[in-house]
Amino acid sequence: MNRYRFLYAYWLIPLWLLFLGVQQILVHRGAMDTYKNGDTYIAEITDFDLKQMGAQSNGYVDIRFEADGKVIQRRLSLSVQTAQKLMEAPNIPIRYQKGARQEIVLYPTYEIQRDTSFYNMTIAVLAMVITAILGLFVNRYVKRKSATPDDEKFNIDRID
Repeated sequence: MNRYRFLYAYWLIPLWLLFLGVQQILVHRGAMDTYKNGDTYIAEITDFDLKQMGAQSNGYVDIRFEADGKVIQRRLSLSVQTAQKLMEAPNIPIRYQKGARQEIVLYPTYEIQRDTSFYNMTIAVLAMVITAILGLFVNRYVKRKSATPDDEKFNIDRID
């Protein structure tokens, strides 16, 4: 087997980017569906934490609300942009749709969440197209190298 055949594993990169693009499409559509079809509740913020470390900043918010006679508690991760809109509020309006892909959408951060998932989806699809085009060049290279015999054959000469 020719050692260049391992370069076909390059196609795992566009496949991974396709997976990320589809996942972001589902997040985007799920948030839009919950926003349009979910029920409105007022959620109490029980805990809020924001971590700012050098190149990454993120955090979480714990919310509690009552839906259909049951108390629901969830921890939602936040980016810095979304956390800024929630810092001072003790209660926030939410949309909740049980069983949806995106069950909870926070009213104050919906536009940021929707736009972020759209941008992530766009970048993943664009990166997938670029890596797929580059993959065609990788395929041509592998076929060319596989057609020619290996130059690095190991010969043993016996000297007596």
